[in-house]
Formats: sequence, structure tokens, C-alpha cells
Amino acid sequence: MSGSDRLLLDIMLHSALRDKKGGEFERFFTAAAIELWGDDFEPWKPQGNLGDFKCDGYRISEKTVFQCNAPEQFVAGTVAAKIEKDFKGALEKFGARMERWIFVHNQTETPARAANLLHGLRQRHPKLELKIWTLPHLSREIRALSDAALRNLFRGFSMGHEFSEPMAEFIAGKFGQSRPPLPTEIVSPELSNQGALYDTIDRLGDIDREVRRRLLGYSRWFDPATKAEVERRLEARGYERDAILANAQRLHDENLICITENHYLAVASDICQQAAETLLDEFTGELEP
Repeated sequence: MSGSDRLLLDIMLHSALRDKKGGEFERFFTAAAIELWGDDFEPWKPQGNLGDFKCDGYRISEKTVFQCNAPEQFVAGTVAAKIEKDFKGALEKFGARMERWIFVHNQTETPARAANLLHGLRQRHPKLELKIWTLPHLSREIRALSDAALRNLFRGFSMGHEFSEPMAEFIAGKFGQSRPPLPTEIVSPELSNQGALYDTIDRLGDIDREVRRRLLGYSRWFDPATKAEVERRLEARGYERDAILANAQRLHDENLICITENHYLAVASDICQQAAETLLDEFTGELEP
């Protein structure tokens, strides 16, 4: 698999883990676990009044019970209570059949209250191995899959995508293993704290806000962003050329981007980066077959 194909799969993995909630996240985890462990993994589903035995999946060889959690809002107190309740329920249902218990969630970090609760459970149950898998933990497991297994997991993926060198660097920097694919904010699933971006947009006024957001984002996306490419994209969305040029000049005057003979260049790198992140869905949509 080429480097570009691998980067695209990283984007798809990032989006899958970030965006899926509740049962959808559980189903994705089940599909990934089957690719990882084959028939050593048993998916579990609720059955009437019996429920699911506080188990979303069971790995036979390691006597491991998995419990998934991807709520709409990841709140520290709620997560801690769920860990305590789900572990207690699994312990009652599985007994000696459980030697490991893993709580899987789709945030980059576990709230301190929940982590501290888990430490207490470990002390009370020293013979059991209790772990929490965050988004980076699960990403690491999935990225280790073979190319064929990854294509099974992301059906519809086709190989042969090629990125320009600047774009490849941007994607690698955003989704590469050297940095977590999500911020450390626990409550919101937003990609990053975009306060500076929206403060800047608000300060520049309501008219043509969307044009300015895209100009900022494209200047970072296509670094170096050619005028022809940026203006083509904005005109394709129905924006008038005069409005594009006027707003580009406004951003240049504010020292947010730099207009050269042939390019729009990012100057306020943090703000342009935040704007680029808000356009991620558009970018991934273009890449999907």
C-alpha cells in the first residue's frame, strides 16, 4: 500500500472513531476486533431482560471482556459511574471466565475521576487485569492490521490516491502517530479549540464570513495555495469573484494571510490551521470513491 493510501486510511480511521456514537461505535469496534482476532473474538449483543452481561465482546484465549463507551457527551462523572457499574456487572456475570476487563472509549484521554476509580478497582481485584483503551490505543491496534484487513474494515476504499507533497505533509502532521488524532478536550468531540478562529471571524464582521473561513483554511490546506485553485473552489460554491478578492485583501491587511503574485499563503498559522480543520469533512468527501 502506498504512503498516500495509508494516509487516506488513517483519515478514514480517525473519522470512524471520532464520529461514531453509541451502538454505531460498538459495531465498528466489533468489526475491527473480528479483523484483529478472527474467531478468537465473540461479539455479544443484548438479549431481552438478560441484557448483554455488561459485555460488548469477549476474547476467548485471553478471557477478556470488552465494554465500549462512546456517548454524545463524554462527561467525567458519567464515565466514572459507567466504569464502576459495567465492571461490577461483568464480574458478576463472568466470574472465573474473566481475567481481563477493558473499557474502550473514543476520546484521547480518560478523565482523572474515571482513571482514579479504575485504580481503586485494581487494588480491590489484584488478580484481574483492568485496562482502559482510549482512541489512540484502539487506533494503534487497527493500524497494525494487514492491508487486506484494513480494506475489509473500510469497505468501499480504493487504492491509487495520490497527494501533493504539501498536502501529504499536512495530513501526516494532523493524523500521523507522532500526534494524537484528537485534542485532549474531554467534553466535546470537536477537532480542536477553534476559539481564536471564530473570534477573528467575528471581529471581521458578518458579511462574507464563509468566504474568509475558506480562504484561511485553503491557505493552510494547499500550502502553498495557488490563487487559481483557491478562487476556482470558491467560485464553484457560488461566491462572486469580487467578494473573494476583497476578502482576501482584507485578510492580507489583517496579516492573517499573505497575497503574492500567484499564491495565498498562511501567515497566522494557528488560525489558518483551525480553519483547515473545519473543512476536513469537505476534504475527506472528495477523497472517498
